Amino acid sequence: MPYKTGKALIYAVLLWVIGFVWGSIVFMTPALKTVAPIPYVSRNPVISFPILIIWLIATYLLAKSYLQAADDKVAEGLKLGIVFSVVNVLLDLLVLVLLLKAGFSYFISLTVWLAYFMLLMIPWITGRSVQKTGA
Repeated sequence: MPYKTGKALIYAVLLWVIGFVWGSIVFMTPALKTVAPIPYVSRNPVISFPILIIWLIATYLLAKSYLQAADDKVAEGLKLGIVFSVVNVLLDLLVLVLLLKAGFSYFISLTVWLAYFMLLMIPWITGRSVQKTGA
C-alpha cells in the first residue's frame, strides 16, 4: 500500500472525476456528441484525446506533490501508479459500464487502455525523476 493511502485514493478519484466531468460536458453538447468514432482507437475522440492530455499533466503534478515527502520515491511512485490505474478501472467499470450502461465494449478502445497505462507509468517515472534530481 502507498504510504499515504487516503491521499493516493483521493488523487485517483480526482483524476477519474476530471474525466467524468469532461465526458459529461461533451455528452451535453450536441455538436461534440456527434463526432464520429475511430474504430478500436476511440469511441468518442472528443472525450478521450483531451482527457489523455489533461491526465498527462494532472497525473504528473499530483504525483510530484504526493512523492515530495516519500523516502523511496521510485517504489512509492509505482504504488501510486497502481492505485491510480486500479481505481480508474474500477470506477469506469462501476459507473460507466454498469450504472450508465456503456457496456463492456467501452473497454475495446486503445485510448482507454493508454489512459490506464499512463496512470500507472507517470507516477513511477515521476518518482524516478524526483529521486534522481532530489527536487
